[in-house]
Amino acid sequence: MVRFPKQSVYLSIFTLIIICVYGAAGPVCRATLPTDPPEKTELFPVYDLIKPNVTFWTNVFTQYTRAQGLVHDMENLSIIYEEIKLDPAKTKEAALANKAIKKNALEKYSTILTTLSKGKIPETPMEKKVAALFPNKTKPEAFGQAAKRLRVQTGLKEHFMEGVIRSGALIDEFKMIIKSYGLPEDLAYLPCLESAYDIQTYSKCGAAGLWQFTHYTGKLFMHIDDVVDQRRDPIVSTHGAAQLLKKNHDKLENWPMAITAYNHGLYGMYRAKDKHKTYPAIYTDYRSRSFGFASRNFYPEFIAARQVAKNYVNYYGNITLDKPGQKTRYKLKGYVAAKDIVRKLPVDLETLQVMNPAFREPVFDGRKHIPPRQTLYLPKHISPDLLDKTLGPLYQTAQRPTPFHRVVRGDTASSIAKAYQVPLKNLIALNGLGKKAVIHVGRTLKIPQI
Repeated sequence: MVRFPKQSVYLSIFTLIIICVYGAAGPVCRATLPTDPPEKTELFPVYDLIKPNVTFWTNVFTQYTRAQGLVHDMENLSIIYEEIKLDPAKTKEAALANKAIKKNALEKYSTILTTLSKGKIPETPMEKKVAALFPNKTKPEAFGQAAKRLRVQTGLKEHFMEGVIRSGALIDEFKMIIKSYGLPEDLAYLPCLESAYDIQTYSKCGAAGLWQFTHYTGKLFMHIDDVVDQRRDPIVSTHGAAQLLKKNHDKLENWPMAITAYNHGLYGMYRAKDKHKTYPAIYTDYRSRSFGFASRNFYPEFIAARQVAKNYVNYYGNITLDKPGQKTRYKLKGYVAAKDIVRKLPVDLETLQVMNPAFREPVFDGRKHIPPRQTLYLPKHISPDLLDKTLGPLYQTAQRPTPFHRVVRGDTASSIAKAYQVPLKNLIALNGLGKKAVIHVGRTLKIPQI
């Protein structure tokens, strides 16, 4: 073996570092250094351990329709026990039937896995089929654990494809907004996953709009009250999403964690990073009551959604995407009534409502004015000059007040509605009284304006 003096070795290492960083004739990418972790060399790394999940979600988005369901393992998405048939109809009856079908499938495989967990040699064809999905010499207790990880995923091919089609109207502008914050433009594919680019989407937990902001998080970046909900304004909410994602990335310093934090929450993810350091370790080892299936899969789902949406022709063929709408955007200078706008401008109330999803019902039924500094969206043929001339005389100096009634003994919702000459259903809806319209002495009720 040839030996070199220490000084020569040190000089050679120093020279090698210089060449690696700057190259023989100029700079080269530092990402070629093998010691760099993937999180430092790729914006959206696809780690080997999440590849089965990415494949699973890609198939769910592109191959399986809502008439199909996959019975699978929640932790190892490469284990798919069965494809079941579902009713694709969007009816309550179909939903109930599908719920029963899924329940029966889960019970069937839970029974099989529980049987295998007792150390019994597989005998029936189904037992042998299930056992073959696991490595040889799998311990009996592993089957028992798998019985607790059963889940059914409904196919999303139509849902996701419809979202890709809708994205054509907005995604280019979203990319420009996101880039203006110094962020990677591919984050504009996140709404494909969150809402399928459907402005009307509301989740079970109250998240709203294309970016699915909860009420609490949305108020950090947008205006949300009884009159305006900017979570449903595509442009304003995209600025809000960019700010949130930038905050996540500034704190967590890589995109796998920052994107996961969009679902799991920044501080929950920050705790996970503090404990496990890297995304792969978090994915493999992090356990918390709130870090469940959805949070753990959120980043792999984003990778799959981005891949499918960017290359939609490969998956769906030559579908036609929606085109960006031509519209006028106008910043209001005062309070104005929707009925005055449609009275003075060539636009009907229905069009005004469709084009301005951030304005709540009280704006369109006349109980409230549209507040100043809100962006009004109108058909392109209505020019800003025309708006300057027309809206000036229509501006009000204050919002329409909301009258209140303090409940006293003997009051009922019906008697209060009658006293103020307002529809009972409006009183119930405005105050969230529920079907029985229960009220209590001392409560202050808002009175609808007609």
